Amino acid sequence: MKRSLLMLCILGASLAASSQDKSFDLSNYKFPDYKRHELEFNFNSSGNGRKYTTDSPDYLNNGVITNYVSSYYYSQSSVVLNYNYNYLTRKRIDFLHSSISGNYNYSSSSDITDKLKDSSPGFDLTLNGSRALYLTENKFFLEGMSDLSYNQNNSKSYVNNLLQTKYFSTNIDLSIGVGIGKGRMEMVSDLWQAYYILEKLKKQKSLSKELTNDNVYDFAYLASRLKNKRFFDARLREIAELQSLDSLLHKQGLIANNDIAYFTTLNDYWSYGNFQDRQSGRVLKFWLSPEYARQYNKTSGNTSLLSYKTSLSSNISYTCTKQLNLYWERHIYLSISNESVLDTTGRNYNSYPKNNFSSNVKFGYGFFPDSRTSISASLQYTLEKLIVVNPAGDVPKEWLNRIYFNLTGYYYLSPQLQITGSFYLTYSDKDYKMTNNLFTQYNLGLRYAIF
Repeated sequence: MKRSLLMLCILGASLAASSQDKSFDLSNYKFPDYKRHELEFNFNSSGNGRKYTTDSPDYLNNGVITNYVSSYYYSQSSVVLNYNYNYLTRKRIDFLHSSISGNYNYSSSSDITDKLKDSSPGFDLTLNGSRALYLTENKFFLEGMSDLSYNQNNSKSYVNNLLQTKYFSTNIDLSIGVGIGKGRMEMVSDLWQAYYILEKLKKQKSLSKELTNDNVYDFAYLASRLKNKRFFDARLREIAELQSLDSLLHKQGLIANNDIAYFTTLNDYWSYGNFQDRQSGRVLKFWLSPEYARQYNKTSGNTSLLSYKTSLSSNISYTCTKQLNLYWERHIYLSISNESVLDTTGRNYNSYPKNNFSSNVKFGYGFFPDSRTSISASLQYTLEKLIVVNPAGDVPKEWLNRIYFNLTGYYYLSPQLQITGSFYLTYSDKDYKMTNNLFTQYNLGLRYAIF
């Protein structure tokens, strides 16, 4: 197993070192000061059901054939409000993410004798942030980070409309860490948007001369400054942005045909293009983090259980994102981590290992066929110890090998509205009292960005 992991690391490093498309040079591009806020609303809903009839003899009624109707229905709904804040300068990088979500699961079934119903509303809150201070530009940095997550779940089960079981649980996880690293990820989304727009204008013969790297850089710098500004009127924002971009193109002496085709293309790819967040660079990082976890459970019999865990986690990771060309990018992520448990209280953490070692290798591609569509796929391998919360019996000391395949797509409808879809496939060679597990999941949803 260790030899396989080493070969994967060597393969990843060799792929990371391969050359990028020479049609455009990213090496001299440095992102200007960057400040972005995003508040978005997501709603997802899925369900399935079936109804069937069985012909069976009723032996209490002289064997008369009777039709028995059975049914099953399951639905899952969730509402999520996300807020993201990014602030980047050459000396400092800040990141903040918060998420509030509510979910509701419902299932019902009926057979010959009983009608069963289960409902499970839940609430989740996550808050995480970090700040990196660069000691030398683009090289060594110090980083502080914090994570908080809270989960609440309340489930009820009914048989023939009579309450049978009731279960309430809460979970809290808190960690605060410090790290040191080398490298930097440059934000290149605005650069690719600038290159995309100028190439489209070039193909339709709206430009008067050949493009240079400086032309693209200047356009991208202006695009970043414009996106950092706050507007409360979308119409005024669009007017101001297009006027600034048009003024720069004329100042650069690039515009040959100042006609309706030029303005239509500029407006379309600036106002209605969907350019996903894209990065370029390498980062090697080590961090150390004390962690605290708390679980509370209460059943219908008023039996309650409170469990705590304090631990110290360490992690070393390497991240490489390479822009191959305008349409393709490649991601590589390698990490080795360990959690050392300092103290536990309560039944839920009794079987938790004193040292929990894990490794992670992830490799993937992003594909951007046009200005409205993006598709990403990744293959991931993890090696970790088997951990079971509140097990029914003894937990074997086993290593789990897991393979993940993820496929995600976005389609842009408007500056606020997107269709999202994802598919996940997971394989685990073993688990608690199970082997050769294969799990699939899909999701379709709408993403609405408030601002």
